[in-house]
Amino acid sequence: RARTGHAHAPGTRTHRARAAAMKDLLVGIFDGKIPPELLKPSIGNIQPSFVDYDESGHVLAKGFDNDRAIQDYEEALQDMMENGGFANPAVGQICAGLITLYDAKAGITKDAQYYDRAVEYITMMQQAIQAGLGDAAATDPTYQVLEIRKQKLRRKKDRRLAKGAPSPELQSLLKQRPERKREER
Repeated sequence: RARTGHAHAPGTRTHRARAAAMKDLLVGIFDGKIPPELLKPSIGNIQPSFVDYDESGHVLAKGFDNDRAIQDYEEALQDMMENGGFANPAVGQICAGLITLYDAKAGITKDAQYYDRAVEYITMMQQAIQAGLGDAAATDPTYQVLEIRKQKLRRKKDRRLAKGAPSPELQSLLKQRPERKREER
């Protein structure tokens, strides 16, 4: 076996250990077998996933948690960066997903720090475009749309900070988790 000089090169002990530890994001999609940890309870056993907040008809998400998805995709992004860096075409796609996840998390949890994370991933996605296009990246429509979205997220963050922290009542509603209905006998 030829030595490549890279600790994570295929065939090395480090590579095999990392490959064994990586999560397969496609597990259960093609083989028809669903692992127990991915099984969802039947819809009839879950209470509604929202709470009526006021008389205007607005509702709040209840039990919203995309932390597991964020963690899985950040790990996948780290693997993609180690295997090709910005030249890896999956980097931009994973960043796009993380931008959406953090934007949604910020909107639902009313926590402005998540807008900063979304902006970080927009910047990373723009760097990936720059790596592929060089100086022409600034004229790329996708790059320009990302810049517009970055400005929009910054405005959303400013508005959230201007509103201040949610009221204690709203904070308690945001922390509620979905409950299982009692099994009917």
